[in-house]
Amino acid sequence: MNKLGIVSHDAGGAEILSHWIKKNYSKNEYIFYLDGPAEKIFKNNIDNKLINEFANCEIGKFIELSDLIITGTSWQSSIERRFIKSAKLHGKKVISILDHWVNYRERFITEGDLILPDEIWVCDEYAKKIAEDKFKNISLKLIENPYIENLKKNITSYMKLNSNLKTENILYVCEPIKDHAKIQFGDENYHGYTEESALKYFLKQIDLLNIDYKNIIIRPHPSENIKKYNWVIAKFSNLNIIIDNERSLMDQIMLSNTVVGCESMAMVVGLVANKRVISSIPPSGRECSLPHKSIEHLKEIL
Repeated sequence: MNKLGIVSHDAGGAEILSHWIKKNYSKNEYIFYLDGPAEKIFKNNIDNKLINEFANCEIGKFIELSDLIITGTSWQSSIERRFIKSAKLHGKKVISILDHWVNYRERFITEGDLILPDEIWVCDEYAKKIAEDKFKNISLKLIENPYIENLKKNITSYMKLNSNLKTENILYVCEPIKDHAKIQFGDENYHGYTEESALKYFLKQIDLLNIDYKNIIIRPHPSENIKKYNWVIAKFSNLNIIIDNERSLMDQIMLSNTVVGCESMAMVVGLVANKRVISSIPPSGRECSLPHKSIEHLKEIL
């Protein structure tokens, strides 16, 4: 039985990896290096007994103990990139999962060098097409997205148990856009907008969208402090705004009729739940990287 070394930081990759392990746990043994949002996500999704005493050990020891390394491709951390580099130096096969549709090459740049794994897994045809264009000489594998498949089952069960559910909220899902831009490009406004400017743009235009709602729920990203968006309540005191990251994303989406954000994976979850989904990237910003045609774009609606 192979011993797989799992390395994860950001939420998107952690959701896919943890659900993949949940589905395949009996086929392998595992050791883990988890940091950031991934720690909580893995503990929520898989049996804590699987996260053994070697969790978060020194990189060299981790590589030595692993027969194969599987990583996420975090945008907020260099952890996975460091493990990819070390695995390659030690002759261990490494696989990385792409969980989004943007910044593919940048996810593998370490200290200015492009260091690729031996194989890349993608979870839909959109991602496969982008990866084929970005990476010409690497093995690509299209896998079923275990996180999305699990969501579909949960949504079906949720609806059966809550047939009279009132969907009277707008859910706004946040992302630490300027932090990413500052780290990667040295400029918080590199993309032409920040999380604050996109949120302001949406809230200023909300009455023009003909959405019937009771509350606007602002959900900070898992890596953000919930107090980061307190300013919104004072600035837009005419709106019923609640800042909440305690409820599960599933609950918040199912209690909403509309999901809004910039280009968060949570917006794709909204599509899976058959919600109206709107990108709030302002006219000054780049185009939304989410390739799903059913996503509306606020700057095109107005």
